[in-house]
Amino acid sequence: MNAMKFVLIFSLLAFLAFPDLVLHAQALPTPDTVTATRSLWPKEVTVNVAHEVPIVINGRTSGMIQSPAGRKYPLKSLTATEVVVDAMGNPMAFAVGDTDLLARAGAIQTRLAAVAAVPVPVTPNVASPAATAAPTPTPKAAVPEIQNVLAGKLQGDLVTFKGRKFEKFTAASLAGKKYLAIYFSAAWCGPCRAFTPDLVKWYKRKKSKLDQFDIIFVSSDRTEEAMLDYMKEDKMAWPAVAYDKRSKSPLKKYKGRGIPCLVVIDAAGNVVAHSYEGKTYIGPRKVLKDLDKLLKRS
Repeated sequence: MNAMKFVLIFSLLAFLAFPDLVLHAQALPTPDTVTATRSLWPKEVTVNVAHEVPIVINGRTSGMIQSPAGRKYPLKSLTATEVVVDAMGNPMAFAVGDTDLLARAGAIQTRLAAVAAVPVPVTPNVASPAATAAPTPTPKAAVPEIQNVLAGKLQGDLVTFKGRKFEKFTAASLAGKKYLAIYFSAAWCGPCRAFTPDLVKWYKRKKSKLDQFDIIFVSSDRTEEAMLDYMKEDKMAWPAVAYDKRSKSPLKKYKGRGIPCLVVIDAAGNVVAHSYEGKTYIGPRKVLKDLDKLLKRS
């Protein structure tokens, strides 16, 4: 086997094994470009430095786990300088340069450019400059309606309470919302029970805005019956993730270290307000004020 054949076979195998990391001859996107272009965000990133991951039990840090370089985590959000990942249910921030974010974004950019390249059709036996012209890449417009995809992923996972039982909630009704507020809470949590009535009152005042947003409750209760009683007693009029669907819910990645935790995401799935700023807990009331401002501008 000559050297050229070896290189071609090796490249093909590398692409098949690691499609997210194989880059063509193309400059990597800048951090600013990746931050502003949601379609370039990878599902996960690799952290290239050793670090510690906190162990959180019932909202309290009980220890740390030493993690070596090379650990992969789901991506939660990012800025031009910082990458926030989901580390065992905890949001952790790393410098962009300490991850492979740009390499993964470059691979996605390359694939999108290849998909967008549409050849110009040629009419047989008709001389035309277009017949010999190189295909012109057609940039794909960013699609902001990822919320419709999220609604599809939640289909069959949501419920509302009715009397002494839960009934299914149609997740398709969430499609098109500008914002979703995800409420992580539990009946056994004292601070949660103090905040939930205020959230219920606020929700009632915002009924005219329900075409633009909604709330989804994600329970940390110890039983399904406790979850039902909590929703009924506090009159939560919004949908909730079914008790047996919580562990695999796509909303789980947004949870902070403790509860009550209120998180607001936009139509593209980006976090626009969170009860945690990095490792600092600011609480759900600040998030509610932020959501109020967003709805006033809508």
